[in-house]
Amino acid sequence: MPREVSTVVPPRSRQVLSRGAPVLRTAPVLAVLVCHDGAQWLRLALSALRHSTPRPRHIIAVDTGSSDETATVLAAAAQGADRILDGVITLDRDTGFSDAVHAAVDHAVQRWGDPGGWIWLLHDDSAPDPECLATLLLAAEMSPSAGVLGPLAVEWQDPRLVIEAGLSTDASGHRQTGIGPSEVDWNALGRTADDGRRFEQSTEVLAVSSAGMLIRREVWERLGGFDRAIPMMREDIDFGWRVNRAGQVVLCVPAARIRHVRAAARDLRGVDARSVVGPSPRAIDRAHGLRTFLVNCSTLSFLIGVPRLATLCLLRALGFAMQRRLAESQAELRAVGYLLGGGARLRAARAARSATAGRGSVRGLFTSRLTRFRNAVRGVLSTMVRRRVAADAALGRLPDPGVVWTPPEAGQAPRIPLGPDGLPAGALGRPKRAGLRRPSDAIAVPVAVPDDVPGGLRPSPRPRPSPVPRDGSGPEPAGDLMLVHVNRGAVLRQIALSPPLLLVLGLIALAVVVNSARWGNDLAGGRLLPVGDLGQTWADYVATWHGVAGGTAAPAPAALAVVGTLGALFAPLGGPPAAVAFLFLADLPLAGLAAYVATRRAPVRRWVRALLALGYALLPPATAAVAQGRLDVVVVHVLLPLVVSGIASLLVRRRTSAGGRAWLSTAAGTALGIAVIGAFAPLVHLVIVVVALAGFVLVPGNGTRRGAALFLLVLMPLALLLPWPAVVIQHPAVVLHGVGTLIENQAASVTELLTLHAGGPGAWPYVGGAIVLAVLAGLLIRPHRSALPGLAFALLGVLAVALVRVVAATPLGATEPAHGWAGAPMLIVGWGLLWAMLGLCRTDPTAARSPLARPAAVVGVLILAALVANAMIPGREGPLREGGGMALPNTVVHELADTRRSVLVSATDGPVRQIAARAPRFGDDDYAPTPAAPLRLADLDADLRAADSPTVRSAVVRAAAGGVLFVVPPDRVAGEQLRRLAGELVADAPETSDGRPVLRLQPAAGSAALLSPELARAAVTGGEPPTRLDAGGVVPVDAAPPSVAVRVSDGPQGRLLVVAAEEEPGWQATVDGKQAAIVRAWGHLVAIVIPTREAEVRIEQPTALRSVLLLTQGAVVLFILLTAIPGRREDD
Repeated sequence: MPREVSTVVPPRSRQVLSRGAPVLRTAPVLAVLVCHDGAQWLRLALSALRHSTPRPRHIIAVDTGSSDETATVLAAAAQGADRILDGVITLDRDTGFSDAVHAAVDHAVQRWGDPGGWIWLLHDDSAPDPECLATLLLAAEMSPSAGVLGPLAVEWQDPRLVIEAGLSTDASGHRQTGIGPSEVDWNALGRTADDGRRFEQSTEVLAVSSAGMLIRREVWERLGGFDRAIPMMREDIDFGWRVNRAGQVVLCVPAARIRHVRAAARDLRGVDARSVVGPSPRAIDRAHGLRTFLVNCSTLSFLIGVPRLATLCLLRALGFAMQRRLAESQAELRAVGYLLGGGARLRAARAARSATAGRGSVRGLFTSRLTRFRNAVRGVLSTMVRRRVAADAALGRLPDPGVVWTPPEAGQAPRIPLGPDGLPAGALGRPKRAGLRRPSDAIAVPVAVPDDVPGGLRPSPRPRPSPVPRDGSGPEPAGDLMLVHVNRGAVLRQIALSPPLLLVLGLIALAVVVNSARWGNDLAGGRLLPVGDLGQTWADYVATWHGVAGGTAAPAPAALAVVGTLGALFAPLGGPPAAVAFLFLADLPLAGLAAYVATRRAPVRRWVRALLALGYALLPPATAAVAQGRLDVVVVHVLLPLVVSGIASLLVRRRTSAGGRAWLSTAAGTALGIAVIGAFAPLVHLVIVVVALAGFVLVPGNGTRRGAALFLLVLMPLALLLPWPAVVIQHPAVVLHGVGTLIENQAASVTELLTLHAGGPGAWPYVGGAIVLAVLAGLLIRPHRSALPGLAFALLGVLAVALVRVVAATPLGATEPAHGWAGAPMLIVGWGLLWAMLGLCRTDPTAARSPLARPAAVVGVLILAALVANAMIPGREGPLREGGGMALPNTVVHELADTRRSVLVSATDGPVRQIAARAPRFGDDDYAPTPAAPLRLADLDADLRAADSPTVRSAVVRAAAGGVLFVVPPDRVAGEQLRRLAGELVADAPETSDGRPVLRLQPAAGSAALLSPELARAAVTGGEPPTRLDAGGVVPVDAAPPSVAVRVSDGPQGRLLVVAAEEEPGWQATVDGKQAAIVRAWGHLVAIVIPTREAEVRIEQPTALRSVLLLTQGAVVLFILLTAIPGRREDD
């Protein structure tokens, strides 16, 4: 019996009636509604079908084994006088969408014979507008060549947002919609799109979504319908491609609208359909996307595409895994297995398509790489605009009226298309291929519009379609949208004039001026020794024994690992020396950018943040640190704001209580930054740990994530630095002095310390006092509790400065206590003060403008100008230079490497260095020497400078016995005296790069030597080596520590094998594989008694423990690096 239909005549039908055409109550259409666990959307989908004008002739629902209320809802809709369904087919739960549609069409043909000339496909999570079907049929009537038509898909909860306007694919099998982020439906907003992007004209596309797809039944039968090998996802693109190849047209008709949830793609319901790939929606979509491209492309594209796509999927899987996007990574791997494992059945599918292919072409309907790149750039710009508008709205500021779309009455009505332009695509034959639309230049940003916003900036008060039922039964309505026109020129101008870009460019220009005398990739001088190349740096770090200060088995400083890692990144530019030079030369822009990024969550205007970041970059301790070659302070200057910001973000409750893993990457990245700071400045590391512990105690919060974050922040840096923390604990002086060569620090007065001047060249005294006074003035004028965290942090810095000022400690390799340099803790004070100033500059939209705002801005500019002058004038001074410091001549360096013997370098403002097999370089002064080595070297240096010949000659032979081949006196006068008093025991060698003399020691010696019984007795009983060159009794051995292996022949009893290495625990000796006792020779060297018979003798330092520690450290570093990589933002 016929069904009752609504007699309400839609506007489009009224237009048709005005031309004398009858109104269709039903249309020759078979509607197929496929349902699977979609009861929450099904009722609205059925209601949309009920209000459709006209209704389809037959409506069949297919339930694929739903486990919710779907079956009940469908049964109710198929019964009664007002039923909407003509039948319900129930299939197994693992039935895919393609099989469900085939089953419905076959059932309809068997039941009615001719169910209609069209097939209309619907999902249970889609709801077409009442005029959707009528509009599609009208477009089909005007376009006889159209075989498939589809509506414009809009968001389910907010129909103002467009989600699909036709479909396409690219050469990598990715689904393309041609819709930009937050693209709006202008018709729903009642506004005029003046950029020509309004959705009106039908467009020929590669495919349309199966939700709302209208198919000629003749085309369906001729092509065999959907590919059953694609149970779901991409069946629409595959079918559209085949329709185009068959010579038909696929049209997107934007005048027709359908709301779509996209439940499966958005993981709102599970996937139970049978699939070779598995149940993962991402894997199914990716695998079917690859198959769709490969089975429909040309033969050449297929042959090239299989290996290309397999390689691409593997690379993408690796990239996703590094970002901890494991679901996407697994999807790529499963897609590769699907292609290469035979599950895709590519050859059979290509043969089937060749049988149905006509003369049609799909040229122009694909998404090219250029289009993808253009869309990606547009997406980046749109994201920037959205975040900018959202941030400004949070500060109570909306965009300028010029970039906000005006109400419709303010513009002219859109021009009505006339002539051929007014006809739908395909009405005059096959239309010009346009493919997907380019994304609109306008985006929508949901914001809360304040009440006091001018009327021109408020959303239009005109009535507009409600995104949800007005009776309150639906979800909460979407918020107001701020429509922003993304004009490329305007966006580029905003980027070019944006505060962060101007900040970085200005600091780069300033750095060029300040460092004009330092340009180069091999800086040295001051507290920076020359940096070794990549191989040397890593060899020093992984070595068990180091030929420094006579030899030590102490762990290498962790700073070498950091420099080596950065050097690997700078390998094409020069390795570690280039990396260290970059840190010094780019300290200003790096620190300024770090400070700006660290304040990104503060409710402060961007130009205020930029000015505060500029002040931080120009802090006097930082400019002095660069001038004096203090790498430890430079590293702190760059990383301190980011580390403190990371800790602060973890203290905020929402960062550790919200879903997702953003807190984990933040905690891991912060822990990595703390570890890097701890490798160079343990005192700052200690302060940061205190801040973290105090913050987690004082700031309220709970949950396991806070505890895990605290664990990562406190303990993980120690694991990353292993075994360096053990050295710091054994030698607390490292905490006060940091990492770097020892130089005489110029002490600063208390007044200078109070004005942020740490002493030494590179900064004027008292300039930094302006920052202190500015913060104090701000506290008096506009006190706010937001300044308390910064003040507390600055107070901790003051305590650290006092500790460095009051406590004197003996540095590594030195013999006398000394005070450290206060630059690093003073940066804590400076950042704390600027942090407090940031809190005082918080934007309050409800507060009136202060009359002191303009004078305060002027004073701030004057302070910054003074800091700029402080960086440009005294900042250019200092000992750090390209090729600075002392460099040994090449002949000396080569001879040291060949003989593995040592060079003894005297210094007037630092420790005495004894370096084996090479010249001194960065990190040598940070090894923990044996307890007696510093004093021994100091006494040896004093004896070499003595004024009497016997003392000098005795010192020369003692140095030679310890493996020294060359001696570098501190100046020419000392060199002349040593040459005169030592006589034939020394000889001239080429001078150093800074003009210092170099003397060669002539006594017979080596890095390992065999002593006669007479000399052996003297060596072990406290005697001294003979001072005559012809004394004999010493046979140099071609071996060097830490692993000495020699075979000795028969000889007299009492011989001794002496190794030029400081005797310390850990040395092991064997004679013919049996353990032998280590004895001490010449008071400090490693030695072993040689038997009278022929034997194989070995002396070595074990490496097993060091290897285990390195492997552990490498595993921790790999874990923290992978964890620190941020995943996809949750709002994306």
